[in-house]
Amino acid sequence: MQLHADRGYDAVVEEARRADEQGFDSVWLSDHIMATNGQHKADGPLDLFMLMTAIAAVTQRTRLAWASLNLTLRPPLLFAKMLTTLDVISHGRVICSFGSGWNKDEWTVYNLPLIDDHDERAEYARELIVLFKQLWTHPAPEVTNFAGKFIKVEGLPFNPEPVQKPHPPIWIGGESEATLTTAKQLCDGWMALSAGGNREKLAELTGAPDWPSRPMTIVKGGRIVVRQARDDALRVAEAEYEAAKAVTPQFVAPTFAEFLEREIVGTADECLARIAEIESWGVNYLRLNFPSIESQDAVARLLLPDLDKAKQAAASR
Repeated sequence: MQLHADRGYDAVVEEARRADEQGFDSVWLSDHIMATNGQHKADGPLDLFMLMTAIAAVTQRTRLAWASLNLTLRPPLLFAKMLTTLDVISHGRVICSFGSGWNKDEWTVYNLPLIDDHDERAEYARELIVLFKQLWTHPAPEVTNFAGKFIKVEGLPFNPEPVQKPHPPIWIGGESEATLTTAKQLCDGWMALSAGGNREKLAELTGAPDWPSRPMTIVKGGRIVVRQARDDALRVAEAEYEAAKAVTPQFVAPTFAEFLEREIVGTADECLARIAEIESWGVNYLRLNFPSIESQDAVARLLLPDLDKAKQAAASR
């Protein structure tokens, strides 16, 4: 589930701790070093990699992910070390959910190297993934030598070795041709954007001859609003829709009817049926955003136990 770092440190840590106790598979942050809405304040945003390290310390089971970790913001070799250090600290709970970045102000204002062209930035991200895999699967006392277009490495005895083998799972987000090529050739998962809610587009992508035959995690973002009565679920969903439309209209469906078509809303049985429908499209992982603790608690109480039973039944077949 998506965490809300904008609520402040204590609130987001409590949100993550609660998700861990409730049985959510993963918690997610974003990865921006400045506000993307132009409203800059003294109290945020925090550095979201350091924040995730704090979250790792107060959770036990839930995995740790970002939507998405910007591969261009940090020195690559140091970044590889940061990721495996967190994998060690969390006892193997890191998901390397990468992206190539988009907010050019972050590079400019923080005086970071900017690759302005999108496809070249995606090419840089691809090269880093190749390098990271080499580092993580050949730790010290072996040494890594690497000669790429963007990065040169000579005689690096990389450490620490990651807990997860052969390395933490690598998922990439985006729908450009360059990013999809990287996902298909190098990654363990793909975080869909608009395609995650488009059955036809997903079928086209996953049915193509070059779609990998190895297991792939396909992630869809969205919301679940579940209540014991459908009318209550619709009432809460409409309130959440109006609140989101007032703050970030660019990320919300134009009408409430379209919102209901995109999201998962209803009783527990209705939501389970909708999840099964989305799974039939090829999606096998949901990254959920709960605007309130009440909605988070409702999913934990009304849906997660039945999802666990369904997984156990499927595994026994």
